[in-house]
Amino acid sequence: MTQNASPQPAASHAERLSPGDLVGLLRQRHRERGRHSTAMLVLHLNRSDKLYALSQAPDARDVLVEVSRRLRKRLRAVDRYAFVTPDEVWILLCDIPNVAMGELAARTMRESLMRPVQIQTANDSKRLVQMRPVVGGCFAPSGGLADPMTVVNSAAEAAVRARTNDDHVLLSNLDTDDAIVHRDTLERELRTALFGNELEVYFQPQVDLATGHCKSAEALIRWLRPDGTSVNPDLIASVCEERGMMANLTQFVINCALRNMMTWQAMGIEIGVGINLSAVTLTDASFPALVAQSLETWSIKPQRVTLELTESSIVQHEISAIEFMGELKALGCSLAIDDFGTGYSSFSYLRKFPLDELKIDQSFVRNIARDKGDRQIVSALIDLAHTFEMVANAEGIEDLAALAVLEELGCDIGQGYFYSRPLPPDQFLTWYREHQASVTACS
Repeated sequence: MTQNASPQPAASHAERLSPGDLVGLLRQRHRERGRHSTAMLVLHLNRSDKLYALSQAPDARDVLVEVSRRLRKRLRAVDRYAFVTPDEVWILLCDIPNVAMGELAARTMRESLMRPVQIQTANDSKRLVQMRPVVGGCFAPSGGLADPMTVVNSAAEAAVRARTNDDHVLLSNLDTDDAIVHRDTLERELRTALFGNELEVYFQPQVDLATGHCKSAEALIRWLRPDGTSVNPDLIASVCEERGMMANLTQFVINCALRNMMTWQAMGIEIGVGINLSAVTLTDASFPALVAQSLETWSIKPQRVTLELTESSIVQHEISAIEFMGELKALGCSLAIDDFGTGYSSFSYLRKFPLDELKIDQSFVRNIARDKGDRQIVSALIDLAHTFEMVANAEGIEDLAALAVLEELGCDIGQGYFYSRPLPPDQFLTWYREHQASVTACS
């Protein structure tokens, strides 16, 4: 891969708005309910010259110029920001896929502002201004019913609570579905469902783009309540992380996935399975031993299991992640970085971790046949994966045109609705047999 082909996280033209215009944009997105997801960040700079900044002296304003430059360098073109006071910034992250990506953006913004700002004073001397940023935020999913000021107020409250966090970053996930808005009630129901084996694991096919054969599947949690309503998987994970049930949920998914793999193995079907891991799991020292025990229990070779971690979880726990991944690799499992390419993270850390697979975020894949920019980004990410000797997996393939572009770019694996939605185990088995027979007949 040439140097020019590497994607640059700094490329951005995020627009600065007034606070009123930013809230107006949030209100507009609220009216377009069901189409957008949004994360609102409230960033307290905690400037060392906070009192001097209130004077609005020219050299004090120079700090804001530098803050603006650093934010624009990290934000995407679709994002917006506003200075509310000389010490507070509001940031609107538009079309953000989930709360984890909002957290990744928040940490990236904070990191970019930690370096002191050097300014030239009126008497030609130089002065350093140190910032100790605190970031709070609120993620509002697409289809949400929350009004704009609820989002702003929730982000502001999170910023206050973030001061007591070790990393000074805290995002809340705004649950706006009336049926699940009360987290305490949801926790009780989820706990009962989890320990009563009422949850399910579905499988979404992952296809080798060179041969057309299905070589693996991603295991995904599903919960259908007794009244017939389904619960968003991201919300299930969020509540489990918050209420101390993530270890139980992860163990449930692993055992369900491996049990089905053993069943299929007895039928002569040996496919790999990808399992998503939470950021919380990265801090669980007992997890590698649990994986080893489960592999032995279900007689599954570790090479057939890929454990997927998100960018945000790796960046959040960088030091512990290195040791954690090393133990899983020693077992023989493969490791993947999920939802890659959001535009907020640095690519330099990829060399630090023993990753086998890079999953390209579906937001870049969905319009790849029609959007030249998305095509260039995906091409660069595929090259990046191959440079680091990783498999490139494109998520979100929805049509034949997108598949054709990915094949042309040399992508290795693909998944998405073009092939199949996530399916319960029996339906996945039926799909698998029909798909493999069709591919074999055409070859």
